[in-house]
Amino acid sequence: MVVLLPFAGCSRKPDNPHVRILLDAQGNALQDKILLTELRDGRLTNALELLEQQMDSSIIIMKGSLSKVGGPNGDAALGTLRSLKAYRETHPRKREAVIPDTDTENEELMRKASRILSELQ
Repeated sequence: MVVLLPFAGCSRKPDNPHVRILLDAQGNALQDKILLTELRDGRLTNALELLEQQMDSSIIIMKGSLSKVGGPNGDAALGTLRSLKAYRETHPRKREAVIPDTDTENEELMRKASRILSELQ
């Protein structure tokens, strides 16, 4: 199992905004299906790990976009990052599940996301 990132397999941004919306919805639905399957099959630790991986990915994506977005959108994203930092301070990131084929990528995601949150003011 792997965490699906938006536009996985796409080499460039779609020109049509509706294609982007469609791809985002498709990726979200597939992530939801994987998580629901893990939960319904009683694999709570796997579901939690997948959600943690998704959060790590979102943290990295938001941080990368902050310098390109200003105003209220940038402020909102910064507020979200602060909220995620507070969450992680209350619930530190743990590796409770080992999900095949994602260990190396997951370790890198964890390190990057942790560094971003620790540097956040």
